[in-house]
This record gives sequence, structure tokens and C-alpha cells, in this order.
Amino acid sequence: MSAEDWFRQAEEQKNSALAQAEHLREIVATARGVARSGDGAVSAVVAPGGALVSLELSDRSVDLGARRLQSVIVETIHRASADAAAKLESAMRPIIGDRYEEAVKAAQSQIPDVPEAGTVPKTVEPEDDDMSQDRLFGRRDSF
Repeated sequence: MSAEDWFRQAEEQKNSALAQAEHLREIVATARGVARSGDGAVSAVVAPGGALVSLELSDRSVDLGARRLQSVIVETIHRASADAAAKLESAMRPIIGDRYEEAVKAAQSQIPDVPEAGTVPKTVEPEDDDMSQDRLFGRRDSF
């Protein structure tokens, strides 16, 4: 193999790797997971890594009550996140191959822990429900 052939082959490999990297970047940027609650009250769209893209609540969601609605929202987001991960894997595995698990571990090291599905975040109860303007902004005659 001549030096010219070697450099041409190296250039082709570099261009192929750059095109593959751009394709992977596009897959990650556009992948979305979607889920809808069983009763259709909540729909969520999530990007890879769990970033919430959209959340839709139907009119019937108000009938669930606050605590149940919280739980349904969290569960739906978790399912949408799992859907995003599955879609991302099916798109990336053929490209990355055996290094897929390595890539996922590297990406996951950058993502904060997510609570288990079905857990409802603890709500903070206000100590005082006085929401008057004087309470929030101070008395006007104190300026």
C-alpha cells in the first residue's frame, strides 16, 4: 500500500467516523419517549435522560385529587423515560455495537438519580397560610 493510499483510507475512515458521530448526535437530540396513564388523564413526552419535554393533563385529571394526580404524573413520566431509553437503545445499538453498555454507563454518570416509580414526592405544608400583601411584601407604611 502506498503512502497516498494509506492517507486516503485514513481520510475516509475519519469522514465515516465524523458522519457516524453526527448521526448519533441527531438520534440523541431527537429521541423522545411517550407515555399515557391508563385512564388517559396524563400524557408525558420525555427526552433521553429523563428531561420532561411536555406534560398534558386532561380535564378528567382534576377528578383524581391532588395526591393521586401526583402519583399518576410521576408514574407516567417514568414510563415515558423508559420508552425514551428503549427507543434510544434500539437506534444506537446497531451503530455502537458492543460498546453500547459502556456508552450508557458514561452517560448515566452524568444524570442525577431518579426516585423509584410509584413514589410520591413529599409535599411541604405551609406553616402559615397568611398570603396577604402585607405578609408577602411587608407593610407599606414601613418604607
